[in-house]
Amino acid sequence: MGSLEHGLEVLELLAARGTEKLVGVATELGVARATAHRLLSTLQSRGYVEHLPESHLYQLGPAVAELSFRSDLSRLPELAAPAMADLHALTGETINLAVLRRGRIVWSRSIDGRHAIRLTTVLGESVPAHATAIGKAVLAALPAEEWAGLLGPEPYHRFTPTTRTTLAALQADVDKARTAGYAIDDGESEVGGVCFASVILGLAGQPIGAISVAAVEARWPVDTAEQIGPAVHRWCKEISSRLSQGVRTVA
Repeated sequence: MGSLEHGLEVLELLAARGTEKLVGVATELGVARATAHRLLSTLQSRGYVEHLPESHLYQLGPAVAELSFRSDLSRLPELAAPAMADLHALTGETINLAVLRRGRIVWSRSIDGRHAIRLTTVLGESVPAHATAIGKAVLAALPAEEWAGLLGPEPYHRFTPTTRTTLAALQADVDKARTAGYAIDDGESEVGGVCFASVILGLAGQPIGAISVAAVEARWPVDTAEQIGPAVHRWCKEISSRLSQGVRTVA
């Protein structure tokens, strides 16, 4: 049996057991301790395995989760396409897909609204987490201790008179989004605009992106949220489910 196959066996063993000592790995693989140590050291150097010196245990490292995260991101545009098309047909408004990439939320895909006056996005630009429905939807799926990287220090940048510039004000919106399953931007990033967004979760249950409907408030005032928000939420739940099952398309 080659080193590659042994290395995969180590990862499968740690995935099944959570942690294991060197002797346990050697015994399970049927190899000498020196061989097991060499395999573990190689995997540790690439971040796929971590060593806990206090307990002499080994566990899976962050590179495993990163690999899963990248796989989810590569499949997301294909999985999101039917959802975006359906929401566009339902509303006639601009539909956006954003993804989490290197600690930023970035606009990834967009379908322009059918109206002459519509909201647009610039693909590749960062999404301000505190002032957008997509940002708040992602925050609602993250532990509070991970917010700082997306938000930066207070006071947050004010785009409009209604932008939430403090953590306390933002927290209230995020709590509502977590309960409802979708977040709302009521003119907080652009005067006269309104957005409804829901988060997409990856295989490990972590947020990897979100979909939003970006509309002109005169056509879709915020009190119509119940007509759009649940539809966005249903699609994002479906995409999240397909990602967790390894499915590549959404019917």
